[in-house]
Order: sequence, then structure tokens, then C-alpha cells
Amino acid sequence: MKKILVPVDFSDASNDALKYTAELARCLNATIRLLHVHTPPISRHNPMSYLVNEQGNEVKHDSLEKLTSLMNSLGDRYSKVKFELSVESGAIAEVILSAAKEDIDLIAMGTQGVSSFEKILLGTNTAEIIERANCPVLAIPQGTKPYAPREIMFATDYAPSDWESAKVLTDMARGLNATITYLHVTRAYDEDELDQERSQIDEFTNEIKRSTDFERIKSRIISDNNVFMGLDSALQDSTVELLCLSTRKRSLMEKLYNPSVTRRMAIYTQIPLLAFKV
Repeated sequence: MKKILVPVDFSDASNDALKYTAELARCLNATIRLLHVHTPPISRHNPMSYLVNEQGNEVKHDSLEKLTSLMNSLGDRYSKVKFELSVESGAIAEVILSAAKEDIDLIAMGTQGVSSFEKILLGTNTAEIIERANCPVLAIPQGTKPYAPREIMFATDYAPSDWESAKVLTDMARGLNATITYLHVTRAYDEDELDQERSQIDEFTNEIKRSTDFERIKSRIISDNNVFMGLDSALQDSTVELLCLSTRKRSLMEKLYNPSVTRRMAIYTQIPLLAFKV
């Protein structure tokens, strides 16, 4: 993980996300690209669009100064972290997704959460980025203190794509000196079925150990009819500091009537969430 994109709007949520990401970058020897997106109030097709260019230049200059000040405020602890500063104009999600296509390995964004089911359906910038980005997205709740996570949980259903995500996560965990617990939520309650589930996840994790030569890997099975509730239960009784999930392309009807677990967890989880797009 060599370059991390951190969109900044100078809110408390994005500032907290930057501090958290700076600690990750320090441990992983990664470069941070700070991006501020300015959305002009006037369309470039508007007769008054000449004002956009004049205001845009001024906004870019002011925003670059703010980004520089924000970077410097991180202090000496992050003096060896490399930073790139960028100010772009346009729709927030589109600019972020476009910037991530260049050479970005991870997008790290702050999230404030929402309070209603309607807002889950309508979405947030972070949730939209998670669903559309081609690279992993790290959602960092406002108020998260900067730390390097030592206990990581990856919720898996053994999909083939989870193997690729596991390789990326293993490299990250190695740099953080962290332990990964692979969790599977099952509807099985019968002891024989649970034994089969345990054997399956043990086989899954042992193969990851062999292929990555990384030993700090554990496994866990939890029974619950609802995946979302099962994950929540697993988080409540553990010391997990980073939750990882995979998100997959879904149809419009699925998005409307069955919001993804990843999207919901990105909004409600109290710890950082790392979403892998598969």
C-alpha cells in the first residue's frame, strides 16, 4: 500500500480521518495525497461562468494554503510521511473516483454517520465511494484517535475474491504488526453444522497462512440469522480495532430494498471500516 488518497473538506470528520491515516502511512511507509474538492456554485455552461474561473483560482490558492497548514499541524511525528497536495473542482464523488484511478492504493475518508434508514437509501459520499471505487476504501468515524490497529477482523463468506483481498490485508497487517481474525457469520446452530463451518474457516485461514507466510491469523464462527446483527455482536464482545468487509456490485433493486452490509456498517460502525471492492 504505497499511496493513500485522503479527501479533505476541513470538517472535523475529515481532519480526524487525516490524523488516523497519517499514523497508518507512518507505519506502512506510504505517501498521502490530500485532496480538496471545490464545487462551483455556477455551472460552466451558465452565462456567468466567467466568474467560476476567477473564483476558482482564488479558492484553489486558499485551499492549498489550508491543506499545507493542515499537513503541518500533524507535527514532527509524521515529518517523514510524504504528502502530495491537490485541489480540484467538480462533483465530490466524481472527482474523488477520478483521482483514485491514477496511482492510488487506498481511499481514506471520514464519516459522520446518519440517523435514519432513508439516509442509508439516499446514501452519503463515503458510502457512494465504497460502492463505486475500484480500490479499497477506509471509512473512519469522526472522533477516531490516530492509532495503528493491532486487532483486525475480516468478515468472509469464502468468496474467491476474498483471497485477493486477504493478500492485500496481510501485507497491511504485516506492516502494522497486527493480527487478523477471519469471521464467518452462519445461520447454523446445530453442533454438527457448526463443526463443518469451523472446519471450512480453518481450511480457509490455513491456506492464507501458507500462501502469505503470515502466521498472525485466527478464525471465528458466529451464529446469527442476520449478518448485520451477527457482525455487530462480534464487534461488541471483542477488541477489534479495524473491521474489513467485501462489497460487490448489486442491481438497482437490490440497492433500494436490500442495502449492503458493507454500506450499513460504513455508516453505523464505531471503528474504522476497510471495504474491499470485488
